[in-house]
Amino acid sequence: MKITFKYIYSSIIYFFILFGCYFLIKNIPSFTPPVLFVIEYSPYVLFGLGIILCIRFNQGRVFLIFLLLILLDLMLSYYSELSITVQTFSHILYPLMCLLIPLNIVIISHFKERGLFTLWGKIRISLLLIELFVIYKIIVTNHPTIHKILNYQFANLPIENTVMNQMAFLIFFMTLLFFILKAYVKKSVFEVRLAGVIISIFLALFFINDKFSFSIFLSAAGLILIVGIIQDSYSMAYLDELTGIPSRRALRENLMKLGNKYVIAMIDIDFFKKFNDKYGHDVGDDVLKLVASQLMKVTGGGKAFRYGGEEFTILFPGKTIDEVIPHLEKLREQISKTGYTRKTSKSKNSKTKRGNTTSQLFVTISIGVCEKNSKFKDPQDVIKGADKALYRAKKKGRNCVSK
Repeated sequence: MKITFKYIYSSIIYFFILFGCYFLIKNIPSFTPPVLFVIEYSPYVLFGLGIILCIRFNQGRVFLIFLLLILLDLMLSYYSELSITVQTFSHILYPLMCLLIPLNIVIISHFKERGLFTLWGKIRISLLLIELFVIYKIIVTNHPTIHKILNYQFANLPIENTVMNQMAFLIFFMTLLFFILKAYVKKSVFEVRLAGVIISIFLALFFINDKFSFSIFLSAAGLILIVGIIQDSYSMAYLDELTGIPSRRALRENLMKLGNKYVIAMIDIDFFKKFNDKYGHDVGDDVLKLVASQLMKVTGGGKAFRYGGEEFTILFPGKTIDEVIPHLEKLREQISKTGYTRKTSKSKNSKTKRGNTTSQLFVTISIGVCEKNSKFKDPQDVIKGADKALYRAKKKGRNCVSK
């Protein structure tokens, strides 16, 4: 559910970026020359910022897309400096870019993240530059066959008067559909981001003859990628990689925001080490995810964090210990009844034809809870008090709440 919310939240952000582009274009006639100057050259500023962020956070795939956008902008804006005629630009350079940019982004999306200055990162950058050189050579030849292939019309569609040809429309549509379907299936924020980038690039190329619209939509593509880098860096810093819930760093920041009235609960999965030894670390990781997903549903105004290993923490700002215990009891009971479905392979000697079976595994949690009072005066003291209460819960036989 959390991933789905993040997916929807990101979609809304990118929608507002594109809507902002529409607002800017509608108001271009009212802008002063200095503002128009900023708009015209804004892609370079955003791309430069994006490159810096990619280097800072070692984002190899996004770096390649930024490099692709920079090369696109330079070639389409300064083609005359490359001794390319207007006719060659219209018949070869522009349609070729309309085809290759979305296809390159699809290819990059399939790359595994291997960093920027690693061997793989350098190879990918080199391949992109080689591709640019090959494109330039193709453009310079200006062969009639290339022109015919790039501008081939395969159907009678009402787009003959547009600058973009049928093939480009088809490629952009298929690319956008690909990222939308992949984002829906995988609930992946990265694919949502790329769908927004594809829409922005399509609109930029569609309005190629209007330099301000071209710059605005190209800037939107850069801004979407920058927002994505910021979102990813936040997730790396404040969200636990395995479970997806806030990490210990986020817990430390939230502890500083607590007032004079709060409760802290420490949670530990019972016999987790034995569970790991018996079923393996992969199953153990899945169970940690399952428990974390249930902790995120805690009622009573609580917020869950992963403390470390199989331990979790829940903060209840503005609550007393008597107010939160019913919610913790409800949480404890809910987790004890939530089974993890484990697939087990049949042995080779088994007579059954089925290749595997499923079994339900159940875990329980112990909870120690403590509130701020005259004895426990600061968050660290309260955490220590909750730890002692957790120890008492285990002494009682586990699967219980102790204060």
